[in-house]
Amino acid sequence: ADSGSVDETVSRALALARRHALRDRLFLRRLERYLRPGPILELGAATGHLSAILAEHGHVVTASDIFEGYIAASSARGVETLRVDATRDILAQTGTTFANILAQAVMPLTHRDEARLLATLHAIHAALERQGRLICIGVHAWRQPDPQVFFSPGEQIAIAESSGLFRLVTRFPHQVVPTGLYRPWNARLLNFLDHKLAWIGSVRVVWVLEKIGA
Repeated sequence: ADSGSVDETVSRALALARRHALRDRLFLRRLERYLRPGPILELGAATGHLSAILAEHGHVVTASDIFEGYIAASSARGVETLRVDATRDILAQTGTTFANILAQAVMPLTHRDEARLLATLHAIHAALERQGRLICIGVHAWRQPDPQVFFSPGEQIAIAESSGLFRLVTRFPHQVVPTGLYRPWNARLLNFLDHKLAWIGSVRVVWVLEKIGA
């Protein structure tokens, strides 16, 4: 891509991150109960805003992406950021293991290619510490223009469990309130509603998988 299109892509991602910041600060506080003590790797971190928030919360976080524009934007936040292809040997690429691996809109929107998904799960499994956790956040596949292209969350969980690599810890819906309605004065109330009303019709799904074996 030319530099203009790269800059435009990064600018759009930064603007999206700013809109989501109020909600995500509160959302990640709730999500922290599922994290294992220890370092976190975020896969597909884009501009790194989730990693930056987790770092603000006191976590040791490494962001990662495969797009150089995103890596530069994430690094500019002061977050350690690496180039990582999640379908390959993550441990070799990072040089270390993690207690938690976070994937927002990466695993959740996996194209319907079971071999590729299994390769990714194996790479994540090898990069996790014993009983480490994979936390996935993403929109429902049916919300996409061409939903049959993607595995649903249920299908992904079933594949992960049948692989013998992971067990399901929890799965829950999240977010019914449009992000644009969040303001500093109403953020706590809207975040509460995003959790309590999510069973009616959520935008996103969260699932937590725990590593089985060494």
